[in-house]
Amino acid sequence: MNFIVKRIIVSLIVFFVAINLDFFLPRFVPGNAADVFTGKVFGAKEYQLVVQRLGLNLPPALQYVHFMESIFLNWPPFFGFSFQYYPEQVSNLILSRIGWTMGLLIVSLFLAIGISFSVGALSTIKRGGKLEFGSLYAAVLAWSTPAFFLGLALIWVFGVVLHILPQFNVVGFGVSPGSWDYVISVIEHGILPVLTMTSVIFGQSFIILRGATVQVLGSDYITAARARGIKESTIAFKYVLRNSLLPLVSLSGYAVAYVISILVVVEFVFSYGGLGDLMVDGIINRDYPVVEGTFFYITVIVIILAFVGDLLLLKLDPTLKK
Repeated sequence: MNFIVKRIIVSLIVFFVAINLDFFLPRFVPGNAADVFTGKVFGAKEYQLVVQRLGLNLPPALQYVHFMESIFLNWPPFFGFSFQYYPEQVSNLILSRIGWTMGLLIVSLFLAIGISFSVGALSTIKRGGKLEFGSLYAAVLAWSTPAFFLGLALIWVFGVVLHILPQFNVVGFGVSPGSWDYVISVIEHGILPVLTMTSVIFGQSFIILRGATVQVLGSDYITAARARGIKESTIAFKYVLRNSLLPLVSLSGYAVAYVISILVVVEFVFSYGGLGDLMVDGIINRDYPVVEGTFFYITVIVIILAFVGDLLLLKLDPTLKK
């Protein structure tokens, strides 16, 4: 069977399993939105009114049918109204926040991968030097440090102790959109989340890249290239790094899922108003429509990026076409 067809089938299976988890997992959590909203203030009668208003009294099978209809019979999918932000539609909440998530993700990936390749190339040229071992130790430390701990440490250093960077939100209060102050505020509020994301992604990508690089350096064609007198910089960029891409791209599916999970944690730590922060907020408040909507779009992002990685893998290794 064709490689692309196989990957499409796998992506569809993953999508179907994910949307079912999207429906069932929030309902396995004890309590519901009515418990969160009413608490101990309202009586049983008011509690039942809230349950009926939110549609929580419907049989689970009927709720499941409505959930599937909202995905497959509507475009874009309609997840109803948020319990917490009622009468705000979930789709409007997602649209207002997805830009922040994509911006944080793209900038962090660009910086992390760029730094990984630059440091990897320099380490290949100067093997056994301080740069190689220093970058390896830094990558191991960055990858092994939990994202929430690193984020909190950066908040404490730059926000609490030094007072040079904002700690939370995506933009300062009272700043008018469209002005230069707004742009500067967005950049300032994004520095710490981007720094946290970039550090963790760099640790993962550099270690994978270095492992592949060490393997490639032991190949016969690298020895032959050096015997022909080719410059080390040419060998590093044209031969080593280019052939080291294959393992990195082949693990892109796992890497994307890992990066998205880190993104959710980072957004929550910095109260960065993206999809991750919205999803965690929905989980805490048992806001099923918000959880379902954010989980759905995050799943779609992961599947699309993983499929793009498969296409790049096919481009790098044409033997997969056979």
